[in-house]
Amino acid sequence: MPPMRGNPGALECGAAEFLDFLIGVSPSDRQKLYRNGLDTLNARAKKQFNKAFADLDAKQADAIIRPFLAPVPWVHDAPKDPNVHFVTEAHRDIRQATANSREYATNGAAGQRFGGGGGAYLNPIDPVYKG
Repeated sequence: MPPMRGNPGALECGAAEFLDFLIGVSPSDRQKLYRNGLDTLNARAKKQFNKAFADLDAKQADAIIRPFLAPVPWVHDAPKDPNVHFVTEAHRDIRQATANSREYATNGAAGQRFGGGGGAYLNPIDPVYKG
């Protein structure tokens, strides 16, 4: 998710680091979805551009991902193709991680969806609170 209208993007919001954590503690079927999806992107990048997916420029990455983009009208109707399903889930996760980050809220972007304001970030619950 790129920066838009002065709001921070996924990179600035630490979405990749959050997703790395999230997938690492997710159920095995979700981990498998991501592992297989990322393996597919890498295999296609190697075949088409002789590079790892992470080493592609934006135009090359778009060429790899675009065939897997599909509209999903209902969040609970997962695409049947596992690669389309992965790209759909990853896209949703990146957007959600970005929009729910401290950086996004601090910038005032979080409140823009609901008519202004900002600072809608909630501090995480500390399970070791000793107060």
